[in-house]
Amino acid sequence: MDDNREYSTEHRDCFLCRHPLLKHIMTALMVFLGAFAAFYVVTDWHFKRMLDPAVQMRKMDRMLRSDANYFERMARRQDRRDAKFERRAESYIKIEKEDKNYKVTVDLRPFDNDEKNVEVKTDGNVLTINAAGSSQKHGHERILKISQNYMFDDDVDLNNITKIREGKDLVIYIPTGK
Repeated sequence: MDDNREYSTEHRDCFLCRHPLLKHIMTALMVFLGAFAAFYVVTDWHFKRMLDPAVQMRKMDRMLRSDANYFERMARRQDRRDAKFERRAESYIKIEKEDKNYKVTVDLRPFDNDEKNVEVKTDGNVLTINAAGSSQKHGHERILKISQNYMFDDDVDLNNITKIREGKDLVIYIPTGK
């Protein structure tokens, strides 16, 4: 029992025990200093890592690879669009060689089914076909404009071309053999 009294008297003689406000202030100060030291250490590690040239080079390499992949995807997408457009252009205007003439068939459906939207020009041995039309799809207006040039040999008479509408097609006959 004497042991308990000694302990309790020693405890009562404690400076901080007699001043509880000072005890709380000192505890708060120690917690603050510990938190500050931890924050400082973590921040120091972070900045040392962030400013490390090897880490920065790896980040730059990753960013450059990402940009290169993005531009590669963009170029492939544009190539697919161009190829799709060229396939469509070939399906709109077809040219065939017959016995005494060339037959150029223009599908008028994408060009508002109006032969006035198709312009045929000649310049020497070059036949130029310009066609334009618009369509509404999914609430958006799409405009299609195609220009095709065809170069012929000297045996073609481009001054005597004949244009005839046959259903949904405009057929252009170009005589051969001058």
